Amino acid sequence: MRSKIVGSIALFGIFALSAAANAQTPAIAQTAANAQTEGFQTKTFYAGPRIWLGNLNGAVAFGAQVERGFSKPGAYGSGVISGGVGIDVYSWSHDYGSFGSYHYSVVPVQVFGNYHFALASNKRIDPYVGLALVYQHVSASWKGSGISTASASGSSTDFAGQAGVRYFISNRFAVQGQVGFGYGTLGLGATWRL
Repeated sequence: MRSKIVGSIALFGIFALSAAANAQTPAIAQTAANAQTEGFQTKTFYAGPRIWLGNLNGAVAFGAQVERGFSKPGAYGSGVISGGVGIDVYSWSHDYGSFGSYHYSVVPVQVFGNYHFALASNKRIDPYVGLALVYQHVSASWKGSGISTASASGSSTDFAGQAGVRYFISNRFAVQGQVGFGYGTLGLGATWRL
C-alpha cells in the first residue's frame, strides 16, 4: 500500500513539474518550441531523478542518473549510442512485534550504455535499450529479543538490461519510463537537458 501511495505521489510530481514548465511559456511560443524539439542528441548531458517501483520486497527506490550521447546519428544505424551512470537507494523493514525488527538497504550503482532509436516521424519520442554493469551494496540489521543487535553487509556485481522511452515535452525537459531487468522493475523519472 505504501509503495502505491509513494508511486502515485511521485508520478503526480513529475507531471506537475512538466505542467509548470509549460505554463510559464505563452501558447504561441510553446507551439514554436514544440515544432523544434530535437529529441536525444549527441554531446549533450541529460540528468534527472527517478523512482523504481515493484522490486525488492515491494520497496520503492529513489535515485538519479546522468547520460550523454556519444555517437553521431547514422554512425551505427539511425540512432545514437550513449553512456551514463545512475545510483538508487532501496530501503525497507519489517516489524515482528515483541520479537524485533529487521531493516534492509540496497544501493545499486549502474554504469550503462544505451542505444537510442531515431524516430524521424516524431523526435519527441526517444525509445532506447541498453545494458548496465551494476555494483550493489547490501546491508541488513536486526534489533530485538534473543540477539539484541546484529548486522551484516555485502556487495555484488552483475549485468542488467533496460528498455525505456522518454517523451520530450520541450527541448530541455522530458518525462521517462523504463523497465529494468536485474536491478529495477519499473522506473519513472524526469530528465533535463543540461
